[in-house]
Amino acid sequence: MVLLSAIGPIGRHVTAAMALYAAGFLLLLALVRHFPEHLSPARAFLLVFALGGAARCAFLFYPPNTDIYRYIWEGAIQWHGVNPYSVAPGDPALTGLAQGELAGVWPQVNHKGMTAIYPPASMLVCGVMAALSPTPLAFKAAFTLLDLGVIAALAAVLRLRGLPPARLLFYAANPLVIVFVCGEGHLEVLQVFFLVCACWALLAGRCALAGLALGLSAMTKYLALAAAPFFWAGCRRLGFAAVLLPALLFVPYGGAGSGLFASLGRFAAEMQYNALLADWLGRALPQFWTLAAAFVLLLCWLWIWLTEDDPLHAAYLALGCLLLLLPTLHPWYLALIAPFICLFPSKAWLWLQAAMLFTFPVMGGEFRTGIFQEIPGVVWLEYLPFFALAALGLIRPNRLAQQVPCPTAVSLSVVIPTLNEALTIRRCLDAVRACGRVREVIVADGGSTDGTPAIAREAGATVVAAGKGRGVQLRAGAAQATGDILLFLHADSMLQEGAGERIARSLERNPAAVGGCLGMRFEERGRVRRVIAALNNLRAAATGIGFGDQAQFVRRDALERIGGFPGLMLMEDVELSLRLKRIGRPVYLPGGVVVSGRRWQAGDSVRRIWLILCLFGCFLVERRLFNIRDRAAGYYRRYYQTSE
Repeated sequence: MVLLSAIGPIGRHVTAAMALYAAGFLLLLALVRHFPEHLSPARAFLLVFALGGAARCAFLFYPPNTDIYRYIWEGAIQWHGVNPYSVAPGDPALTGLAQGELAGVWPQVNHKGMTAIYPPASMLVCGVMAALSPTPLAFKAAFTLLDLGVIAALAAVLRLRGLPPARLLFYAANPLVIVFVCGEGHLEVLQVFFLVCACWALLAGRCALAGLALGLSAMTKYLALAAAPFFWAGCRRLGFAAVLLPALLFVPYGGAGSGLFASLGRFAAEMQYNALLADWLGRALPQFWTLAAAFVLLLCWLWIWLTEDDPLHAAYLALGCLLLLLPTLHPWYLALIAPFICLFPSKAWLWLQAAMLFTFPVMGGEFRTGIFQEIPGVVWLEYLPFFALAALGLIRPNRLAQQVPCPTAVSLSVVIPTLNEALTIRRCLDAVRACGRVREVIVADGGSTDGTPAIAREAGATVVAAGKGRGVQLRAGAAQATGDILLFLHADSMLQEGAGERIARSLERNPAAVGGCLGMRFEERGRVRRVIAALNNLRAAATGIGFGDQAQFVRRDALERIGGFPGLMLMEDVELSLRLKRIGRPVYLPGGVVVSGRRWQAGDSVRRIWLILCLFGCFLVERRLFNIRDRAAGYYRRYYQTSE
């Protein structure tokens, strides 16, 4: 990184800059992987802070980007009574201001025909800094100090989440942040600082402070607004501080009227750079691509809102979707996602940050000719590996960073809910014996009248009497379990040989995993059943939401952390998955369970699929808006009224 800072702007020595930038990410991964584990948390933080501070100081005298001259100009003209949202830098009325300290600033200002684009908090900060010292070095020094504040705030967030200090390196030693925020001097650090402070306040239970910090983040750059609905879902008491106080920042600039957003709209409509998805939509729907992008983004946000209970993870996903759908994605925009990689390490996002080196030739062309022109095809080098890594991350354990130590995963307790399952329970129990690592089998019976409990006892299972409803039964069975891992299995399903061994090994290799489910197939053959099974497995792999016929499993300590098995009469499997996602990522293991197709009779599949989709969708909406425990009995009646 020191060498990269020494060779000057990226455009001057493009090949060398690309190589050194890539080496910086390799060094980052090595630092995270080999970070000393014996250090106390305080010493570990000091070490990371020192590394991050040294790297940032090395870039203090790095040539700034032209954006910084715009910050200086828009900050300085406010002291002359000029509203930066009303008058563009190129307006002849401002010619007389380009004197003294501003004489060298005005020629470097980009987009002189556009008024201010950033929100009012950024303008106020730039105004204060310009009053103190209208120079690039002063602005960069202030941004660097603020970035060190981000590292400190992130350390506090990691402590509250119980995550190892090594994770802090993903931000402190991130070449993208160091080069483009501290080196080139982009004000994204303002947005990131307030956003991380909002994350800390939310975790600390200080809702009003979280709302204020989030509002200030959005008032430095509007992208942070994407996190607002998910923070609100995590703390309904965010209060008026999130809206009213930040909105007051518009008051000093209210004279601009609609000009407050004029340049923002023009920028979004006219400029497109380094954006694969926006380019696709533009080619497919040239007249309506902005509406199409907004529609896709809203669908993504709706799904995240319905299925993510962890507000920080939800905000991370929402901001990621927004960045991917922006019409312009400059490298420094990705600084917004960098803090969340400390919480949720992602090979895909690290790749995209590193892959920004493919845009360096564009900077080289601008340096030589003064013309900024995108190179066709570069986006494929950036985005194709990104999406491939994102897809792979859904089914592969994440070993990118040091993990929180978890209890050993040695033995399984298999819990089976039954209600008149005399025809299926024996073969189910026979298959369990061959799956490996099984300490005990618990049959939670909901009042069978066909001798199911007696058959289960003869086969060596412990029988527990419970009320009606799978969730009620499974909760009762889980309360009796003593294994390290609890596996919940339907009575009409059969575990394949070695399935228990696979589950235990997966959790041992991936300490961050709190549980998951297996891939399923139907016992009976048929094209429709194969398609249903494939879609079922795809949903589990892509979303982390397993269904009961996929043999869900969970660490016993993780089940205790979420308050035990959800005692719902129906949809208990979905609720279990969603609660587990609050504390970790459920894993998906392909194959492992064979399911009876008795409920999927010929000619009835379409109606049953529609029923399940409707119940699933209604459940996701109602659990977000209401107390779902009061409504679970209704799902039970609607489901079994048409199927049994």
